[in-house]
Amino acid sequence: MSTTKMTEQNIKLQLTRVFAAPRELVFQAWTDANHFSQWFGAAACHGGSLQSVKVDARTGGKYRIQVRRADGEYYTTVGVYREVKPPERLVFTWQFEKDGSGDEYGEVEPPETLVTLEFNARGTQTELILTHERFASTDSRDRHEEGWTRCLDSLGNFVGK
Repeated sequence: MSTTKMTEQNIKLQLTRVFAAPRELVFQAWTDANHFSQWFGAAACHGGSLQSVKVDARTGGKYRIQVRRADGEYYTTVGVYREVKPPERLVFTWQFEKDGSGDEYGEVEPPETLVTLEFNARGTQTELILTHERFASTDSRDRHEEGWTRCLDSLGNFVGK
């Protein structure tokens, strides 16, 4: 009798940026719904519009980001904060809703991925290390790399480069 050992592959992405802003401000840009809407929407919508942002930035709290694309399709990201340590670290799950057009949290699609943000003070600047892991494929990781790169560019414009 033979057995097959399955190993879970952890496909991950890591991006590092330095912003000319204190880490408290950079952290707040991720945890305050108003601030988040100002920079994330500009990067994520590609000609569409940010419909709503809900943020309950505490361990166990949820977030929901609803975007309506130019073609009318919705893509809505949801997750749970696993760790909130101001202004040093945020860890949250990242999933897409199957039908993100509603106003409330809906059924999610697998896989559940994990995002870790580390905010390191570098004098008057902040080094942000974004790690996104547990991708189902390298293609998915690569698409997220494009999106996160646009988001970090937009965040830089919001907090100062």
